Amino acid sequence: MSGPFGLSGSELEEFCDLKSEPSKMLAKLDEYGGPSGLADLLRSNAETGLTQQEADTKFSERRAEFGENIYPAKKSKNIVQLWIIAWKDETIIILTIAAFIALILGVAFPEDGNRATGWIDGGAIIGAVVLVCTVTAINDYNQERLFRNMEKDKEKREIKVIRDGDPVKINSVDLQVGDIVEIQSGQQFDKVPADGIFIDGNKLEIDESAMTGEPVAVKKNHEKPFLLSGCQAVGGSGHMLVTAVGSNSIWGKTLKALSIDFDDTPLQKKLGILARNIGLLGLFVAVVVFIVLMVYWVIDIILHGFTPTSLIHILDFFIIAITIIVVAVPEGLPLAVTIALAYSMKKMVKDNNFVKHLKACETMGGATDICSDKTGTLTLNRMEVKQGYLGNQFFDSDNVNCANNDGVKKILSEGIAINTTAGLEEKEDGSIGYVGYPTECSLLLWIKAMGLDYKQIRDNAPKKVKVFEFTSARKRMSTVIEMEDGGYRLYFKGASEITVARCTNVLTPDGDIVDLDDDFKETLLNNINEMASQGFRTLGLAYRDFDTFDVDEDDEDEEDDDPPEQKLTLVALVGIEDPIRPEVPEAVARCKKAGITVRMVTGDNILTAKKIAEECGIYDEENGGIAIEGHEFAKLTDEELDEIIPNLQVIARCQPNDKERLVSRLMDPFFHLVAVTGDGTNDAPALKKAHVGCAMGSGTEVAKEAADIIILDDNFNSIVLAVMWGRSIFDNIRKFLQFQLTVNFGALAISFIGAVTRAGTPLRALQLLWVNLIMDSMGALALATEPPELKMLDRPPINVWHKKQRLLSNVMWANMLGQSAYQVGMLCLLLYVYPYMPFGSHIERRSEYHFTLIFNAFVWCQIFNEINSRKVNGELNCLKGFFTNYMFISIILITIFLQVLIVEFGSIVFKTTGLGFQEWVISILVGLIGMPVGVFLRLSKRVLPKDKNYAVDDGGSFNDEEENGEEDEFDNGYESEND
Repeated sequence: MSGPFGLSGSELEEFCDLKSEPSKMLAKLDEYGGPSGLADLLRSNAETGLTQQEADTKFSERRAEFGENIYPAKKSKNIVQLWIIAWKDETIIILTIAAFIALILGVAFPEDGNRATGWIDGGAIIGAVVLVCTVTAINDYNQERLFRNMEKDKEKREIKVIRDGDPVKINSVDLQVGDIVEIQSGQQFDKVPADGIFIDGNKLEIDESAMTGEPVAVKKNHEKPFLLSGCQAVGGSGHMLVTAVGSNSIWGKTLKALSIDFDDTPLQKKLGILARNIGLLGLFVAVVVFIVLMVYWVIDIILHGFTPTSLIHILDFFIIAITIIVVAVPEGLPLAVTIALAYSMKKMVKDNNFVKHLKACETMGGATDICSDKTGTLTLNRMEVKQGYLGNQFFDSDNVNCANNDGVKKILSEGIAINTTAGLEEKEDGSIGYVGYPTECSLLLWIKAMGLDYKQIRDNAPKKVKVFEFTSARKRMSTVIEMEDGGYRLYFKGASEITVARCTNVLTPDGDIVDLDDDFKETLLNNINEMASQGFRTLGLAYRDFDTFDVDEDDEDEEDDDPPEQKLTLVALVGIEDPIRPEVPEAVARCKKAGITVRMVTGDNILTAKKIAEECGIYDEENGGIAIEGHEFAKLTDEELDEIIPNLQVIARCQPNDKERLVSRLMDPFFHLVAVTGDGTNDAPALKKAHVGCAMGSGTEVAKEAADIIILDDNFNSIVLAVMWGRSIFDNIRKFLQFQLTVNFGALAISFIGAVTRAGTPLRALQLLWVNLIMDSMGALALATEPPELKMLDRPPINVWHKKQRLLSNVMWANMLGQSAYQVGMLCLLLYVYPYMPFGSHIERRSEYHFTLIFNAFVWCQIFNEINSRKVNGELNCLKGFFTNYMFISIILITIFLQVLIVEFGSIVFKTTGLGFQEWVISILVGLIGMPVGVFLRLSKRVLPKDKNYAVDDGGSFNDEEENGEEDEFDNGYESEND
């Protein structure tokens, strides 16, 4: 033994490594004195855990000896590796080879006879290649860094530990070796946060498939005590002693060998196909241009004879052709998608949406259906007992302390305090915090209002001998205790109907026990319905006494003629209020306006569900809305279900497999794009099945692992904001697409026209690469980071998953082709007509000054068209929000500044020459006229055919409301907060 602990860090690691040899590990554990002896060696206690006194020192000694619960970052590529990957693009390699040939020939056979400057063309192209690869590598590096940070955030979660004998919630990064961790299947605390040793538990089963590959759950007990970090509890509950954290744990050691990989999203796949087709078009134009230039070269050779420097012209033609391909291939599309997704993911966290999978960002924007839980999502999950029946006596919030008989009060309070996994904690501001299920916490608050201390009751309570865990399928929980005077007592709580059905007696407020006959049972069921119809969650409390009890007895043993959770004595029925979140009705209304159907799927009583759904605006019985219970839903055939799905708005007493089936039928045969919420372990299949699974932040780790987005505040309004962000991403990608394709078409057209008319290629190789940089990096940064507007929820969704859904709308085609035609037309005027006009006669045709004017005008066309491209849905006012988008303005100003430098001072590298005042005015004017041209083109929406929309049954298109350019006050407020 050495240091401040009975075991050093290395000795503890040696012990943990014995897990592959269970017999040696158990022998060593016995040598330490079992789990409690090991806890003592680690300066902890198997019952009370670590002390607050040590916590006040921030566990400095413990962290120094055993490490922190921070996992190693997954391997990622460094910036040099990413640069090499960017350079390996085929067109970049070809361009590099051509540049080196140009460099060699330029020095060996300089066109002007000056070898001192002959290297400039080739060297400049090499410099441009280096710049393009560097920008790409930096962007890729930033993307990986962002996702590494997200991976770190994913590991942070709340866990429950015992400190000074009390259960407390801490962040997982604050977990220490020696902590006593509480693990509960089916709850928020169902993931093993570190390696540890089993102390005690009730039928604790761990799914270790994530670590061992074995699909069978392993029962944990004193014979199989080792628990692996990263695994899930799938049954029972228990406590464990932490023996390894962070990099020293099995999960931490596994992470060291992993690397970061990203799958393409549906939108990225569609864009990949589009980019390939555009690249083929560019290749065709490049080949035609090269052939035409070669024909003219051969003619010149025939007419004027061959010289060695003539070979340089062939290389120039080749470089121009390759550059056309480089410009035509929209490398900026993946970059724009990456920037849009990364920007949105970062911003979405502020709206309480933690995105785990990239595809979820864009997919949420196309959601047609949201299947939402009720508790905590549509409601505040701040439950409180408001009314109920103690036996047959009604009570409400004015007289919650209605248990006057000491015997009744003891049974009521003891059952609530013992038969629970929840707790209450007093926060710094004096408010009461919930630890565990809010329903259970509301019961603890109820007995607190009676003047009773649940902790004292729990501490003084008889020994627990059996716990029948709560699950969403059972909808009940029981705890068996050994009575001090002999015998056993089972405390029961569960769904009210289930409780009444299992009772044969009733405990009256006076302490008498009376038979529960059919008439009394009918009265109780009416009472339940009355509370449920007011929107209260109803819960039953009961108990049963036994002379003897088999602790190995199962709650659902079919061979048992006297199951323990039967023949109960009813104590109380309570109505628990869970108020609707005040923002939910408006959020549901926004969903309807956005073409999204909201459906409530809940485990609550159908009357409660209908009442809450009606208040939220989900359920509308008068207009054909359908509410159904889970057992009825399960009986329906697929054909019968398909008939009611269009009007199905509520499923009550819903089982997880009901939710999964609903999602499946919505996806096929209805082809809806479905988002579903869930918080329980059994919700995982539905979360996985849906296009977007949204797990609640307070949900189980199994649910979070299965989900695509974690709703940090459990709020339905946050889900609606995720839809808005998804639509913003799709719009931003379309904006960039509209901008880039316009540049592509224009550059290809002017290069082709210049070549075939033998007017020369007015846009030189380096000039085209500069334009390419404007498109790829500058344009992506500007357009892919446009902030969202709530007005995006005023139109139907677009299903990006549907293979027939077009990325380019008719309005976008009109904008792109119209702007390209205008730009090519104006550049042709400058190329063929301007030198012959009176005010342009001072320009020598096809001179460097002439081509600089054309290049400058072309770039200014892109600068103003970048502003035009901010609107893709036919909105007339493209300046709306422009002056508050400082990122966009900054990029425009940087582009202008660099363009001025290139034109005025880039003569040697970019083949430009300084322009006079008149040519600057003309260049800017040519670009500026594109603004009113854009307005005219966007007006075409009124006459163009509507786009086919595969997300809505009628194939509708966007609403025309956006054309007015107006914005409500809420929109302005949202943008200002998120800029």
